[in-house]
Amino acid sequence: MNLRRFFRLAAARPPAVVVDVAYANGLGVIRDLGRHGIPILGLDTEDDALGFSSRYAAGMVCPDPRHDETGFIAFLEELGERLPRPAVVFPTHDEFIWPISRHADDLERWYRIPFSRWPVMQRLYNKRAQLEAAWRAGVDTPRTAFIDGADDLDTAAATVTYPAVLKPVDSLAFKDRFQKHLIDIEDPARLTDVWPDVRDLGTLMLQERIPGGDDELFTVGSYLDAESRPLAVFTGHKIRQHPAGAGTARLAVSEWDADLAEAGLRLLRELSYHGVSQVEFKRDPRDGRYRLMEVNARHWMWHSLAAACGVNLSLAAYMDAIGQPFLAPRQIDGPKWLIATRDTPLSIREVLRRERPVSEWLDSLRGVKVDGVLSLEDPVPGLRNVGRVARRIVARRVSTPTEI
Repeated sequence: MNLRRFFRLAAARPPAVVVDVAYANGLGVIRDLGRHGIPILGLDTEDDALGFSSRYAAGMVCPDPRHDETGFIAFLEELGERLPRPAVVFPTHDEFIWPISRHADDLERWYRIPFSRWPVMQRLYNKRAQLEAAWRAGVDTPRTAFIDGADDLDTAAATVTYPAVLKPVDSLAFKDRFQKHLIDIEDPARLTDVWPDVRDLGTLMLQERIPGGDDELFTVGSYLDAESRPLAVFTGHKIRQHPAGAGTARLAVSEWDADLAEAGLRLLRELSYHGVSQVEFKRDPRDGRYRLMEVNARHWMWHSLAAACGVNLSLAAYMDAIGQPFLAPRQIDGPKWLIATRDTPLSIREVLRRERPVSEWLDSLRGVKVDGVLSLEDPVPGLRNVGRVARRIVARRVSTPTEI
C-alpha cells in the first residue's frame, strides 16, 4: 500500500500506526488489523523493515528513540498533523512504548493510545517493581536477590540456589551492552567475575534458574481496558526457542489454562495495567507451580497465534480505543505458531548433530496454523525474509566451509 492510498482510507476509518515493523512482532499486528480492513501505517527506523512490504500497510522511516527520543516524538507530532483523523498507535517493542507512554499527554491530540501512561508503565519498566507487585498479588516467583552495589554481592550470592541468572532492572541498557537479556551464573565465583562488567548498569537481580526445558515456558497474553478489565485473554506455551534457555520462540502452541490466566490477570490488576501484554511463567517441575519470568507491556513475538485461535488482541485494543464494544471469545486449543525460516535450519542442524530425532521434529510440526512471517495472503514480507536467511546461510558457508 502506498502513502496516498493510506491517507485516503484513513479519512474514512480510524487508522492504526504500528511502530517497529521489522519482523514478526510488528508484522503480526499489521496482519491482525489489516484483515479487518483497518488502514495501517507502519513505522520503523530501517527502510528495509519487513512490514513495509505488507499488502496491508504503507510505511515510513522514523527516528530511533534510543538515540533521539526528542526527534522521535517530534516525528509523531508532525505525522499526527497530517493524519485526517486520530490514529490508534501500537508500539511493538520496549524502546518505542516507553517514550510514547512518557509523552502520551502531548500525543493524545492526534493518537488514541490504548495502554498505560508512564506512572503505571514505570512499574513495568522496572523489573524490581514487577516482582514486588507479584509478591503482593500472591504470584509465585523464582528466589530472587537484588544487587544495588558491591556491598550486596555476598548476601545475594548466599540467598539464591545455583545455577542462577543475572538480570537487569533496566533491561534496555543491559540488552544494548550484552545483546541478550540475562547472564548465566553457575556459582558465586562467576558472579564475582562478571561484576566489573555490570556494576554501572543500576540495580540487578540474581535469580535461581528454574529447572526444566523451554517447553515449560507458558504465556498469558491479554488486552485489559483502562479499568484493568480483560477484553481478550489467551494462554499458550513455547515448544522450542532460540537460543535455548533464554531466547525467542521458534514453535509455540495454543493451550488454555484458567489457573494460569487468573495468576497473570491478578498481577496485571495489581499493577493497574491497561493494554496488550505478555506475562511469561515457567512451570517448576519440582512442584508444578508456575513462577513468574517477566511481564512485557506490549505484543510479543508469537502473539499472532492468539488471533489465529480467535483471540485478536490487536483488534481488541483498536476497538476499545475507538469506543466500540469488543469481547474476545474463548480460544481454540491446539493450533501452533512457527517461524519456519528460523526453526527449519536450526532443527536440521540439531538432527544432523543427533541432538533431536528427526521423527520428533516432524511430529512437532503437526497442527501448525500460522507462521510468524510466511503468509500466502501477504506473501512479499515472507519471500523477502527467505531471501535474507538464504543469503546468511550462504555467507556462513563461504566463511566456514567445513562447518556441518
